[in-house]
Amino acid sequence: MSRLQSVRYSILMTPFPAFLVLISTVAHAGWNLLAKGQPRKAVFFNRMIRTIAIAGALPALLWQLRSSQLGWMTFGCAVLSGVFCGFYYLFLMLGYSVSDFSVVYPVARALPVLLLGLADVLRRRPPSTGGWCGMALVTAGCVLAPQAALRGMSWRAYRGQAVVFMVCTAFGTVGYTLVDKIAAERLVAAGASAAALYGYVFFTVSWAVYAAACRVWRLGGERAPVRNGKWRWVLLGAALNFGAYWLILWAYQLCRRASYIVAFRQFSIVIGVVAAFVLYREPSVRVRAFAAALITAGLVLVGVSG
Repeated sequence: MSRLQSVRYSILMTPFPAFLVLISTVAHAGWNLLAKGQPRKAVFFNRMIRTIAIAGALPALLWQLRSSQLGWMTFGCAVLSGVFCGFYYLFLMLGYSVSDFSVVYPVARALPVLLLGLADVLRRRPPSTGGWCGMALVTAGCVLAPQAALRGMSWRAYRGQAVVFMVCTAFGTVGYTLVDKIAAERLVAAGASAAALYGYVFFTVSWAVYAAACRVWRLGGERAPVRNGKWRWVLLGAALNFGAYWLILWAYQLCRRASYIVAFRQFSIVIGVVAAFVLYREPSVRVRAFAAALITAGLVLVGVSG
């Protein structure tokens, strides 16, 4: 393949991972909004992740026996990543239990953007200057979102128990994202099916860790009865949750920098903040609109700088 053909191929392929990530953002914001609206959040998270583990057990086993797409190294990455994600679910659930969606969701997703940029530097894959500037705008928008007004910013918005949960959630995101990006580069057979199989192991381990942590800290209430119609929200949440990260795992195989994927994913904040205002009547619309504009500008800059 000539250099010109290689460049053309790269250009043609570039929009596709971006498309996967954008579809993923809609699904990701969807299941988070759904989870926030549940009265028994610990129970909902448990049942949602468990549904993924049960529904995918037989297809995942048959597919692995047939194709052997996950080697031992990749399988180990999926297990380690699932441990990180299990604690991510735990602290995200706790954050939603004590604070608003428009506070927890943006702040918990702000910190990983620059942390993963630093991780890419350590892996000798530094973002470009434009990429750094774009990620800085994304982070600024995420940090601004919890504020009540553009003037007189208050640190009180970041105080309290919710801050601890949000920071822990962010570090969980960093952990599983780094492991998953490395695993995506080591898959025996790349593609959508390999990403789905890896994702299944990831979610199963996540559920085991989450359920164990809830039992140890007595956060469960798992035996609470399911009212008529409640299972449809569990099933919808499971489908959106698995679909969102399956698309991200696939996109990791097509994009060189994990930090860019994570930055693009922040568009879910724009969707989530707008939807939270409509559904839950959350306050500070002007501040959140400005924060969403910063995030969008950062996403565009990251995209054109890739």
